Amino acid sequence: MMPRSFFPSSKKTGNFIIKDHVIRFLELRQADPPVVSKMGERYLPEGVVRGGKIIDAETLAMIAEECLGDWGLKGKHPVRFAVPDNFVVVRQIAVPDEIAMDEMEGYITLELGSTIHLPFDDPVFDFALLGASNQEKQVLLFAAPRDVVEDYADFFNGIRLSPVAADISPLCAYRSFYHLNTLNAMDHLLLLQFDLSTVTATIFHRHFPLLTREIEVDIPLSKWETETSAFGEKKYRWPEGDPLLRYQTENIDKELDRIMNYYQFSIRKGQDAVNQILLNGDYPYLPGVAENLAEQFGLPVTMIVTEKVSSVTGQPFPARFAPVLGLALKEVK
Repeated sequence: MMPRSFFPSSKKTGNFIIKDHVIRFLELRQADPPVVSKMGERYLPEGVVRGGKIIDAETLAMIAEECLGDWGLKGKHPVRFAVPDNFVVVRQIAVPDEIAMDEMEGYITLELGSTIHLPFDDPVFDFALLGASNQEKQVLLFAAPRDVVEDYADFFNGIRLSPVAADISPLCAYRSFYHLNTLNAMDHLLLLQFDLSTVTATIFHRHFPLLTREIEVDIPLSKWETETSAFGEKKYRWPEGDPLLRYQTENIDKELDRIMNYYQFSIRKGQDAVNQILLNGDYPYLPGVAENLAEQFGLPVTMIVTEKVSSVTGQPFPARFAPVLGLALKEVK
């Protein structure tokens, strides 16, 4: 069973993921097999959202209002959203065995700041039981700053939508892989969300995200050249001969090596290591990234099977929509 994340959801909702450079939306007609009734995206001017934080709420609201008209969403439509990756903390904690699961929320609340330390005050949190041993429960804690979650909830309320659930994008992306690909729960899976502005690396075992790190891609969006396809889709390409992208890719490889070593030797005490990479994102050269990762780390690299997703319009399902699809699949067992 995969963990829930943050607060309860409801059926028949729209699903939004907002990143520094894009808003993506998706709504399902049915979940099994997935049939998309609506989806859309709008790329954002640089600086409207930065590091996951809404900087220019007025401009973002104007853009979002246009999107709502284009996507046929009416006021007070219930929506789910993803909390920005760089604000999310995932941590394994030990809890005395006598603490029952229905007492866990109160126990964690009392222990925050004393035995449980987070890099921010006043968190929103959720938790999942990993197992029990040596008179302790092993609990996976998910937390984010309350003000960040509330900023996004206020934003959606401000454009006359009704936020009903929040999730984290690594869980959303993994949920899509779980539903569309064949995954072995006992594998140690490195999920890479490789986007234009960030790379989020999350290691899953038994369907739980045991470690997550965000790697900043130090390239301004303005460096990318853009064009619009015949279907109205925005395409990004890198200026020919500019070496900055290659340098950034090398830095990302080094950071991934550190993350996998930390998982193997510090978290798993040398007993287990990552044995497969799941790759998704909106980076324009993702197939090349897959080849590089396979060569660098000697591991199989799996990408999402999009053919299993259909839409009422007959439009092909773009792989970069996998996280927002996973958000829509939140209630599906």
